[in-house]
Amino acid sequence: MQKLNKDYEIVSQIYSHLMKKVRYDFWADYLYMLTQEYVSKRANVLELGAGHCSLAHHLKEYYKKIIPTDLSFQMLNSSKDKKLRRVCCNMTSLPFQTSFDLIFSCFDSVNYLIRKKDINNLFSNVSSLLSDKGIFTFDVSLENNSKVLIKEPIREGKYKGVIYKHFTSFNKKKRIHRNEFEIQLKNKKNYREVHKQKIYPFFDYFRLLQKNGLYVVECFNAFTFYDADENSKRVQFIVKKTE
Repeated sequence: MQKLNKDYEIVSQIYSHLMKKVRYDFWADYLYMLTQEYVSKRANVLELGAGHCSLAHHLKEYYKKIIPTDLSFQMLNSSKDKKLRRVCCNMTSLPFQTSFDLIFSCFDSVNYLIRKKDINNLFSNVSSLLSDKGIFTFDVSLENNSKVLIKEPIREGKYKGVIYKHFTSFNKKKRIHRNEFEIQLKNKKNYREVHKQKIYPFFDYFRLLQKNGLYVVECFNAFTFYDADENSKRVQFIVKKTE
């Protein structure tokens, strides 16, 4: 079995199937409700970790000037919305020269940065690119979410002739959530992809944001407007630059 180093190089072929239950239209509505009081519909918008751009596709109904980015070319290329201006880049080293009124990242993409150095670089980049009155919103997965996900440690499926197994586990000591995919393509070639996420303690985000001239305006349980805390499963941060 061939091991691939590039995340989502092969998983990109089944990603839409893995996410088939996700209502991206509702998710876009939630993001708009989170952000509308801070930015106008004319805002310059940047998405980090956009994947196959389904969220950007729906959110552009509210914000026309949106640029989705992702580290995986295969994921960006799998987007059904070819009109979106997509950029392949690392969220820890963003190549833009302009400022953005809204920067966002969803579905715990930030958790894929498994070193604090990388989180720090992300927040530093955001601080540099965010307009003075702009906002940065992102969600992260916490430990209690991992505890729920590992209750179903093995999943299997088939999509358009591609057969896969998905194994999930959580190392509490190292705080690493691991997703491993064994995939057989239609040509019978077998592949293996391993994706790791770091489940940082809740308050680490506050400290690293502050270190980079950013502060938390609101912090909600994801998909709600209820205040989050360290016992939450997934949390949504709304962040601004320190004046």
